[in-house]
Amino acid sequence: MHTKEKIKHESTELFATLGYEGTSMAHIAERVGIKKPSLYAHYKNKEALFLDLVMDMSLDYVTFIEGSLGQGNVPIEKQLYQAFITYVHDWTQDNPANQFYSRFLQYPPQQLAEPLKEMLSESERKVRALFSVVMKDGQKQGILTTELDSETMAYTYFALIEGLVTEVVFYTPDEISKQAEESWNVYWRGIRA
Repeated sequence: MHTKEKIKHESTELFATLGYEGTSMAHIAERVGIKKPSLYAHYKNKEALFLDLVMDMSLDYVTFIEGSLGQGNVPIEKQLYQAFITYVHDWTQDNPANQFYSRFLQYPPQQLAEPLKEMLSESERKVRALFSVVMKDGQKQGILTTELDSETMAYTYFALIEGLVTEVVFYTPDEISKQAEESWNVYWRGIRA
C-alpha cells in the first residue's frame, strides 16, 4: 500500500472512531508510521484530508451506481433490484468506511458543513439523475408506470434504502436483508406498469 493510500485508510478508521475533532494529524502520522511533517507533504491540513476522503467516497458512490445501472442488456427490474439489494447490503456492513460516512453525516464538522453539503448534494444529484434516466427508459418501454414521474420514483427508491440502512442500529444485517426483499417487492409493485 502506498503512503497516501495508507494515510487515507488509517485516517478513515480514526475519523470513524474518534470523530473529526478527536483525530489529530499527529495521531494519523503515528498510525501510518511516518513523521508528522511527512504527512503534510501529502495534505496541507486535516481539513484537506477529511474533504479528500469524502470526495473519494462520493466518487465511489457515483461509480458504483453507474456500474449497477450501466447494463443495457439487463432488464430494468433486475438492474434496479441488484443496485437496491447491493446498496443496502454494503451499507449495513460494519466497517470503517460506513462508520466514517455515518458519523460525518450525523455530526459534520461545523467548519466543513458547507463544503460537505455541496459535495454530497452533487453526488446525490448525479445518482438521482442516473436513476431518473433508467426510470424514464422503463416508462418508454412500458415496464414502469407513467402515473408517477421518474424523479419521484428515484427519490422514493433512495428513501427506502436510507430507511433500511438506518435500521442497522436495531436489526442484524440478515434481518435487514429480509426487510429489503420485502420492501423491494412492495416498491416494485408500486412502480411497474
